Amino acid sequence: MVKPNLLIVGAGGVGQVVANKAVQFRDDFGTITLAARNRDKLERIAADIQARWGGEDDGPFLSVRAVDARDPGEMIALIRDLDARIVLNVASSYCNATILDACLETGASYLDTALAEDEFIENIDPPWYSYVEWPRRPKFAEKKVNAFLGMGFDPGVVNIFCAYARKHLLDTIDAIDIIDVNAGSHGRYFATNFDADINLREIKEDVVTWEDGAWKTIPRHSHWMDVTLPEVGTHRVYSMGHDELQSLAVNFPDTPRITFWMGFGEHYLNVFNVLDYLGLTSSVPVEVDGVKVAPNRVVKALLPDPASLAEGYTGKICIGVDVRGRKNGREKRFFIWSNCDHEANFREVGSQSISYSTGVPVVTAARLIADGTWNPQTMVHVEELDPDPFLAAMPQVGIDWQVEELPLDGSWPYPADA
Repeated sequence: MVKPNLLIVGAGGVGQVVANKAVQFRDDFGTITLAARNRDKLERIAADIQARWGGEDDGPFLSVRAVDARDPGEMIALIRDLDARIVLNVASSYCNATILDACLETGASYLDTALAEDEFIENIDPPWYSYVEWPRRPKFAEKKVNAFLGMGFDPGVVNIFCAYARKHLLDTIDAIDIIDVNAGSHGRYFATNFDADINLREIKEDVVTWEDGAWKTIPRHSHWMDVTLPEVGTHRVYSMGHDELQSLAVNFPDTPRITFWMGFGEHYLNVFNVLDYLGLTSSVPVEVDGVKVAPNRVVKALLPDPASLAEGYTGKICIGVDVRGRKNGREKRFFIWSNCDHEANFREVGSQSISYSTGVPVVTAARLIADGTWNPQTMVHVEELDPDPFLAAMPQVGIDWQVEELPLDGSWPYPADA
């Protein structure tokens, strides 16, 4: 079997993890190429990876190419020039449409970690995938081209956890609560753990959630609860709109409630609220001295690069799914989760756990695509696939997972202090 050439698009924090992990498992692929706009940054990443994984007698593990991922002609030409058969889109969500179309044109398998965004539009109506991705599904099916949507951790692994619960744990699923807690500390006054454009947008927008079998919109930060999770302790989490709800509501049509919760500290929300009150979280351009600029781009330029947070980051993250339903007529509740350690992830690949927890699933999926295990020949969300091969492979790439039955009263049987 000819091993497929791999193209990684994006050189941010997640792109660095994906490039490291792809090189670590390079025997599964043909050539490996990392592409983004900034060639100097690409070459620094490639040099670091070569030093981390290579020996004196090893040739280059990774080639780099400069590309504007929002230019369809450049993307099509690059895929064809490399004969890339798998394209991993870990660039900005603003690039999704272009890279999707380039894969459709060239027949390369497509994979991303988040749904498409329009940088100048906020608070779009659900389902969010109906604007860019789903209208292209018939063409992917017609051409028998693979497109795997939302293959990070959340969205991504949590969707697969839901598929696992449906296959192995429950006959019917009544409620899904996806919970994401970062109990780490980077020591900065204020920073976002991934692209500030996207991070600030998802925090500021109204919350779109799935309740009683219908879409419901509530004010941001208006619903919260305290949870006590494995290895990170007790934290307050807030209901938020998130990518995975948009597909899970379609692919779990008999589940009345599907919600997403993210942990935020009081200091983080206070700083965010000040920025928002001043209009600095808006992605809609304003004119300043004759020049139009989006306020959130100014904030992004002033905040630390998320990739720079890795060194000195301490603590752990926990991301999982609290799922309720019935098995053999009896009510059941399970928690399915993973933990990552910021310091351990930095020692391994030079990245913090937010990037690591997104990058490891991407390469896990790429390996399954490369060996033909995943080959739907159409556009899919990952919860539509058999969860077992992925969950067997993910620990090999770097992240373990666990499942435990929990009390039906909603309590958490874990230590309150991490």
